Amino acid sequence: MKLPYRVLVLDDDPNALEGIAELLRGTGYDVTPAETYLDAKELLSDGGYDLLISDVRLRSFNGLHLVMQCRREHPEMALMIMTGYEEPLIEIEAGRYSADFVRKPIDPAKFLEHVARSLGAIRRERRWPRKGIAGGFRVTAAGMQAAVMDVSYGGLRLRVPHATEVPHTFEIAVAGIGLALEVHSVWAHVLPGADGLVCGATLASDSTSAAQTWRTIVDRLPA
Repeated sequence: MKLPYRVLVLDDDPNALEGIAELLRGTGYDVTPAETYLDAKELLSDGGYDLLISDVRLRSFNGLHLVMQCRREHPEMALMIMTGYEEPLIEIEAGRYSADFVRKPIDPAKFLEHVARSLGAIRRERRWPRKGIAGGFRVTAAGMQAAVMDVSYGGLRLRVPHATEVPHTFEIAVAGIGLALEVHSVWAHVLPGADGLVCGATLASDSTSAAQTWRTIVDRLPA
């Protein structure tokens, strides 16, 4: 069974934040509320969210900046930006980053339609809890040196220094234990400054002996 979609909601108005969170929870989403820009940024660093919903005006911060960061660092996420002000330029900028734009005060039914549409546009074959790997552990991916940044039963997130692309299907070799995993690339994002890329990959099959070994490794890693 798939786990519920995970949604991070950022709004510095506590009443609006509580109302949106309860509306989403009532529809079955796993919702994390954040009242400050910095709180949301810290939560996003742990990964694992399917959708970010952010207000634009956040005291001295701008929610659009967080949307821009998410598009760079978590390209697999869905994004929504909302505002209660007449800000046509924000709507244009939201479109540039493929973020859905919503005006406040929200209409609950229409808002949930926006959320469902945003989540329906992302690829999510299966959701398992992910474990972050501090510093990453070294593997060979498509013949290139790489670091595994986080893992789940169904796949992993890689950083591949100096690379500009990875094949759709490639092999990951885990040094020292003779494990070779065939994976499919789901998304890839080239890092600024020619510093390589980050990509998400899923196991090509979850019924092979290699996949079973992989799940054992994931179980033994600290949460």
